[in-house]
Amino acid sequence: MLLGDAVELSLGRIEVTYPAPGEPPRIAVAGQPLSIENALPAMDTAAFALAAGADSILISDRDARLAMLVPRDGSSPREAQAPLYVTGPDPRHEGQFRVTVHGAPVSPGVMYVAQAFGHTTGWVPAVHGALARLPDPVPFTAAIRRQEDAATARRKAENPAGLHVVPLHYSDSESATITPADVTHVSRPELLNREAALLWIADNLELARASAGSAAIVNDCRPETWILHQLAEHARRKEVPLHAVRYAFEEFEWLRRLARQARSTVAPGLAELLAASAPAIHTRRELEDALSASGIDPRRNPSVDFEAASRELMAGVPESGTIWYQAVNWRDWQSLESGKRPYVVIPPLGQASALSPEEAAARAGALLVQHSPALQHLFTPRDPRGVVLVSQGNGYSAYSRRHWSAMLALAARMEETHFLLAGGSAEDRAWLSLELERPRLANVTLLGWINEDWSTFLRALSAKPRATFVCRPGLSSIGAALVNGIPPLLMPPDPLEGPDGAVDAIAAEVAMERAVYAFQLDRLYASECATHRDSPLPILVDTLGGDQERALATLCRAVDPAVQLLQREAINGYCDWSRVAHLIASVLAREAVSGALPIQLKRQVRDQELSVQREPSGARPPPMQHVTLASAEAQP
Repeated sequence: MLLGDAVELSLGRIEVTYPAPGEPPRIAVAGQPLSIENALPAMDTAAFALAAGADSILISDRDARLAMLVPRDGSSPREAQAPLYVTGPDPRHEGQFRVTVHGAPVSPGVMYVAQAFGHTTGWVPAVHGALARLPDPVPFTAAIRRQEDAATARRKAENPAGLHVVPLHYSDSESATITPADVTHVSRPELLNREAALLWIADNLELARASAGSAAIVNDCRPETWILHQLAEHARRKEVPLHAVRYAFEEFEWLRRLARQARSTVAPGLAELLAASAPAIHTRRELEDALSASGIDPRRNPSVDFEAASRELMAGVPESGTIWYQAVNWRDWQSLESGKRPYVVIPPLGQASALSPEEAAARAGALLVQHSPALQHLFTPRDPRGVVLVSQGNGYSAYSRRHWSAMLALAARMEETHFLLAGGSAEDRAWLSLELERPRLANVTLLGWINEDWSTFLRALSAKPRATFVCRPGLSSIGAALVNGIPPLLMPPDPLEGPDGAVDAIAAEVAMERAVYAFQLDRLYASECATHRDSPLPILVDTLGGDQERALATLCRAVDPAVQLLQREAINGYCDWSRVAHLIASVLAREAVSGALPIQLKRQVRDQELSVQREPSGARPPPMQHVTLASAEAQP
C-alpha cells in the first residue's frame, strides 16, 4: 500500500517500507527490524534480508515458512514492471512449497526453456516456425543460456521478429527444486530450498517475467522449470500444460539387457558401444555409487543423475501434461505406451532442409568453392568421388583430437573419398589446421562451423550415392541427419573415466544418447533390411580403438552405394520434421487457448500426424496436412 511518498509492501509478518523514492528500504519481520546483508545467513537464522541481486532483495521469515523476493526500487507490486515473488507452503500438497507471483503481466504464449545446444538450434526454431504458420500464430519465447546459441536459433528461425529470446543464467542455486520436504539446499546449506528458488529467480528475472503469463511451457526436464511452471499457473489462475522433452527412458532396461548379451549376438560395433556406455545405463543406485566414488554429488548436480531425475519428473507431471519423447518400437511399428502416463511420441531432434537434395547439392557446392574450386560439384554426379562429412560437435569431447587423428588416418587410405571436417572447439580446429599442413591431404577439407547451412550439407549428402555422415555429437546431430535423409555413422563415446578415475558426467550422458540411438538404428535396420542379420549394416566406426583395419572396413562399407541404399530405405519415413513440428504446434496452440487436452485426443492427433508413410527410396515426403482437432468434450 502507499503511505504518502512512502511505499510499503506487506505480506504476513514481513514488511518492507521505502520512506521515499531512491532511499534504502526499512525491513521488519514480526516487528523486528532487519538490515540488508551481502553475506549468507547462518543456518540457524530465523529471519534475514539478503541483497540477492541488482534489482531485488530476498527476505525470509523461517518461523512462518515464508520468503519474498521484492523489488529493490520500491515499486508497488501492483505495477507490471515490478512483480513480487513469494515462496511458502503449498496448500494443495502437504510438505511442499509453492512459488507465486504478484503483479506480473499476463502475456499469453508458449515458453521454451532450452539449455542444450541441440535444443536451441533444432527444437526452438522448428517449433517456432510451426507455431508461426498456424492460422492464428502463437507467440513463442525461448530461454537460451549461451549468446551464440541464441544468435544461431534466431538465424535458423523462419520469422526471427516473432521469436522472443530471453537469457538463462545459472548460479550455484541452479539445482533449486520443488521438493517433497523443504530441506536445506545442498549447494548452499545456509539456505532452504524455497529461498534458493527465489535466488534462482533473482538471477533470471526477465525469464520469470516472461514465463509468468505463459499459456504453455515446454522444457527439457531441468528442475528449475517447475518454478517457472508454478509462476505461470498462479499468474493465469488456471492450469498450464507442462510439456517435458526428454529421451526414451522406457527403453533403458532393454538396453541394459542388450549390453549383457554375448558379443556374438549383437551387431559388430554395437556391442562395443553398449559396453562403453554401460556405466551410464546402470541403475540409479549404481550410478550414485560411481559418482560418489568419483567425488561427484548428484544432489548438487541433478543433471548428472539424468535417468533418475527424468523418471521422477515424468512421475510427477500433471495428468493433463504431455511428455514428448522418442519411444517407437520399429520392429512391430508400435509405440511403447503403457497407458499410465501421458505422452506423445516424436522422432528425433533436428531441422530438415527446405531444399531438395539437388538444390542442396548446388548450394553446398557454392559454399565449398570458398575453400577450393575443385569442390564445386562434390555432391553432384559430375564428381565421382565419395563424400564423408565428419562432425565433431560442440568441442566438449576430451578426445576430439584422437577422433580427428583417426579420421585423418582413414582419409589417407581412402584417396577416392573426400572428407569434410566440421565443428569442434576453436583450439581443436587450430590444431587440426596444423595437422593438415604437414602431411598435406588433398582429400580433406576443414569446414569449421557451418551453422545455419548445416541442414543444407546434410540434405546434399542424400543426393550422393557414395556418402556418409560420421558424428561424435548426441541426439541433435544424429536426428538432423535422419530428418534430412542421411543415415549417420556413430563414433564411440569418450571413455567415461578420466586419468584420475573420475566419471565424467558429460561423457556419461553423451554415451547414453549414443547407446539409445545405436539401439534404435540397429532395430530399424533389422526390421527394414532383410540382409541385416547376415551382413550387419554400419552403425559405429571406432575412432578410439587400435584396430584401424576394422575401422577402415566399416567406413568403406558405409560409403558403398548398395549399403547406402539399404540404410536410406530403412530411415525413409522415419522422420518428417514438418509433421512433427506441426503436431507439437497444434497441441500447444489448442492447449494455450482451451487448456489441457485429454490423452485420448492427443493420441488421436499423434497417430494421425505421425503415421509412418512408406515411400519409394528418394521420394520427397508428402506436403504437411493441417490437422483439425476434435472437441475435447467429444472424447470418451
